[in-house]
Amino acid sequence: MNQENKPLAFVARLCLVLIFPFSALDKIFNHQSALAQAADGLIALPRSMAVLLLVLGGMLEVFGPVCILLDFYRRQAALLFVFYVIVTAVLFHNFWSFPFNSNEWSQNFWPFLKNFGLDGGFLYVAGCAGMTSLRDAFSLKPR
Repeated sequence: MNQENKPLAFVARLCLVLIFPFSALDKIFNHQSALAQAADGLIALPRSMAVLLLVLGGMLEVFGPVCILLDFYRRQAALLFVFYVIVTAVLFHNFWSFPFNSNEWSQNFWPFLKNFGLDGGFLYVAGCAGMTSLRDAFSLKPR
């Protein structure tokens, strides 16, 4: 990428990941609601599994955007988000379980599509980022 497009690319990545730290905060401050949603998804999860997945999801929602914005394992973080948003779309926005055009259908259909739109952005970020090896990431050699 040439130098003049770097600020634009950063702003695009910022817009893509901006929602996730706020989502993590929502999981922290409204943890009972988040647990209820996890238990009420397509697959009913035991409480211990729901807590574990919420903690892991929250960690991704906090650290993933930092990695994507600071170009630290950007591709890996973007690919984790690809998996994360597909899984959350299918498990927690199962619009097909409700009558077409009902209130519940609408409350799940649009977030389902939003997640797939986000997936396109994360696939683009992953495709534009170079793979960084673990050895190179912790090397003392200047880059």
